[in-house]
Amino acid sequence: MEPSEGRRAARMGTSTDDVRRRNLSSVLTLVHRNRALSRADLTRRTGLSRSTTKDLVEELTARGLVEESPAPSVSQVGRPSPIVRPGRRVLAATVTPEVDAVSVGVVAMGGAVLEIVRRPTDRVPTPADTVTVATDVIDRIRRDLPDGAALTAVGVAVPGLVHGPESVVQLAPNLDWHDVAIGELLCAGTGLPVYAANDANVGATAEHLFGDHHDAGHLIYVNGGPSGIGAGFVVAGGLLEGVAGYAGELGHTYVGGSEPCHCGSVGCLETEVTQAPLARLIAELDRADPSAPPPCPTDAERDVLNRQARALAVALGNAINMLNPRLIVLGGFLRAFPAYAGGVLLEELSRRSMGGPRDLVRVVAATLGAETLMIGAAELAFAPVLADPARA
Repeated sequence: MEPSEGRRAARMGTSTDDVRRRNLSSVLTLVHRNRALSRADLTRRTGLSRSTTKDLVEELTARGLVEESPAPSVSQVGRPSPIVRPGRRVLAATVTPEVDAVSVGVVAMGGAVLEIVRRPTDRVPTPADTVTVATDVIDRIRRDLPDGAALTAVGVAVPGLVHGPESVVQLAPNLDWHDVAIGELLCAGTGLPVYAANDANVGATAEHLFGDHHDAGHLIYVNGGPSGIGAGFVVAGGLLEGVAGYAGELGHTYVGGSEPCHCGSVGCLETEVTQAPLARLIAELDRADPSAPPPCPTDAERDVLNRQARALAVALGNAINMLNPRLIVLGGFLRAFPAYAGGVLLEELSRRSMGGPRDLVRVVAATLGAETLMIGAAELAFAPVLADPARA
């Protein structure tokens, strides 16, 4: 948020309470998204007075939403400004159903993942299976929380078409879910508010807000998992969701194959680019020292990588031509392509996209690793708190 945005928020209030709510929201959002800011930085970015900023930080601290600590000792004139960080008392639960497991996480403000529990399933989990697993894990998490900490809501990342305003899964083809009111079901099971969205959309939000990327205001995040491939589009700093939240189904665009897809079409990207042949490489990549070269693929794995990279480039080339992004972030098992087949991918992209937009884009691996979807789903749960901290 730029300083002008903070000042504009402060001026828009119609009452003292409304102005204070907006100011609390501005300060908390800045701390949450930057993970640590000095009180002086908050004053500068919001355009508020030092005394007002101090008062707002003290209220947020009392509510457990932020914590203050002394600034490191440095050689400077005057007293150093205290550092404000997200607190650990207001937490989000996250749920991610996949074709072979249900994962449940606990995330603190600032995108800090505190715990991930992955429960493998012996079949594709039904909505009822997902609710049972999630409720069981969340109940255990609640019992183990330290005094004063509480879960505020549940964020759900689903590999499919999700009607965001109602948290209804219209279609998740790989899960065989049709018109599932997952928000209502999980709310009944946990007693918490539930907010659901497409998994790639929440991944895009996470990488945009918390990923280690420069100039990420125009970003395409492409997620690959056991349940298929999807994309989330960040345009001018905002998520492009479409009229009902269905935008981004890059996995169901035609790339030239003939295999039938769960969606009912043929030759979709996710029929040509799949996780199973790359599982060993991804596992090795996750275990490898980040500063060391990635492990070497076998000849058979390299053949698969090159073939799949060419199919992936067809879809990415179309997206580049349509959206002119600055950054394409590959998450999930798609992280294998920058690591092992980056040259083939870029070479094919040069054949599948126009030179002008292609020359402006960088293709990189996701920087949040396996935590990407958890962090993004938590943003759904934290949104009401960020909008009105006084209600937390």
